Amino acid sequence: MNEIVEQYWAQALKISRQYESGEVNFADLTGLSEAFAASFIEQVNELPEPLRGRYCAGLETRLTTAIGQHAQDSHASQALGELLVSINRTPIY
Repeated sequence: MNEIVEQYWAQALKISRQYESGEVNFADLTGLSEAFAASFIEQVNELPEPLRGRYCAGLETRLTTAIGQHAQDSHASQALGELLVSINRTPIY
């Protein structure tokens, strides 16, 4: 389980850094967040059903913890929040 969560955690950090540095604007962040979530959910949907929730919960926990470590109005927190919202918005089958 850790391998998939770590893979997407690394991507989340990269997206967050890009947004924080101004390399990515909010519109781009939204698109990246949707692609991030779609890719994650697609990979998780290939797993047996009982495992899917644990993978999603693992990544959600990492994102939530990281959001709490940044100032609420920081760009890093905003980017991580967008990624979290996108994962929760994308259905798991």
